[in-house]
Amino acid sequence: MSVKGRVAEAAELSGVRGCLQDYADRGVFRGYAELPERRGSIVFRFSWLGRHPYDLRYEPGTGAFTFLNAFPEVGSRSPLSYALKKFVEGRSAEALPDHRRIDPARASVSASVRQGALRLQVLAKPGEHAYSANRVVNLLHEVHLYLSLYYPEYLWENYDAPQE
Repeated sequence: MSVKGRVAEAAELSGVRGCLQDYADRGVFRGYAELPERRGSIVFRFSWLGRHPYDLRYEPGTGAFTFLNAFPEVGSRSPLSYALKKFVEGRSAEALPDHRRIDPARASVSASVRQGALRLQVLAKPGEHAYSANRVVNLLHEVHLYLSLYYPEYLWENYDAPQE
């Protein structure tokens, strides 16, 4: 990688760290930590919406942000999996307000099931890593809101969410 490429990657990482640290500083995240780099990726761990910490893997070279363990116990061919994938795909719709939308000119979004867990991924365009860090966190929140409306039993079973 060229010197210019390494400088750009370092700037992107700095922006991502700043974005996520801001959430921690405001008290949104609890137990925020950056785990040691492995194979070119960094994992940010924090507690937020559930009882277990989330692992957000960031790959500076590709701009990929992936929540590895966000939604456990989702079968790959289940109605829940289908509904969540469709919901996530819709997060780039022009009809959504800007603060809830993932701008396809800046990042792409997807969901997949691996080892029984639904993974959320935002893939940043060059120069848009900090934006994408913000969007992937907002995406996690949006999916939780969707689940609370349409699949509350999933949250009851997997997140000890209150049933009232």
